[in-house]
Amino acid sequence: MTAVLYSGDVIAGRYLLQSEIGRGGHGVVFRAEDTELRVPVAVKVLNRDIAEQDQYVLRLWREAQSLAALWGTSVVQVHEFDTDERGFVYMVMELLEGEPLDTHLFELESFGDRMNAVRVLSILEPVAHALGVAHQKGIIHRDIKPPNIFLVDPAFGGGTRLMDFGLAKTQDFEEITDAGMIAGSPSYISPEIWKSAPFDHRADLYSFGAVVFRMLAGQPPFVAQTTLQLYETATTAPRPRITTFRPELARSLDEWFAYALAIESRHRFSDMNQMWAGFSEAMMQSDTPSLRAYRNGTFRG
Repeated sequence: MTAVLYSGDVIAGRYLLQSEIGRGGHGVVFRAEDTELRVPVAVKVLNRDIAEQDQYVLRLWREAQSLAALWGTSVVQVHEFDTDERGFVYMVMELLEGEPLDTHLFELESFGDRMNAVRVLSILEPVAHALGVAHQKGIIHRDIKPPNIFLVDPAFGGGTRLMDFGLAKTQDFEEITDAGMIAGSPSYISPEIWKSAPFDHRADLYSFGAVVFRMLAGQPPFVAQTTLQLYETATTAPRPRITTFRPELARSLDEWFAYALAIESRHRFSDMNQMWAGFSEAMMQSDTPSLRAYRNGTFRG
């Protein structure tokens, strides 16, 4: 029996797989049709050989649980998690139309452009809110990065979605990352995760700060030629100043990033609400064309 599924196959006698949205080492995400409700959905399916390994099933189940717990925030909505009669482990989610934040940023950066201040605020506010709720519920995302922030096409409602809680850690579950493995993406993970040290929700605050820096500066806070160099700079180097890249921004943002990207988690903001309030206040002190238009009521996206 095949260990993978393809376009045209049906999951659980209900979800007609139409085309691939993404593929990884552990499975595939399909655009699909819910043939009972006649609506489009996204279906994440684990490869059959991977599904026989408990840690990957647990990771997908934990993602489904985290998404369900955060219903009503900007996280992707999950509709169903189950195993079909052939043994395929799957999760059904809302289908998103648009593009990941990293794709949008790459397009801007390839022309030497940067995202305007008002756009940064509007994209990140729902992400900050979702993370604040997650942390209150004891859920740590652990993989905040531009590919996991999705910009929904205005033709399909617009807004922002926070995706991929596959690495999420909760208070109720034990660690499932293999010993010695680093969870997350190198340019955005916190120093304590680099060091495989104990961590809490402030690891997400660091990653969120790194994403903000990328959106404003056009690059992550630390850039290196090798993973070892990136580890050394992220865990020991002075924190970068955003005004070096965007001198039109308020100087208070340099102080904000010093807290957001602090090497020691105890030197960061205490929670996401405090962090977001500080960021919003500092941004509004900046004198940029988009903020001037926003204040005058003439900003147009």
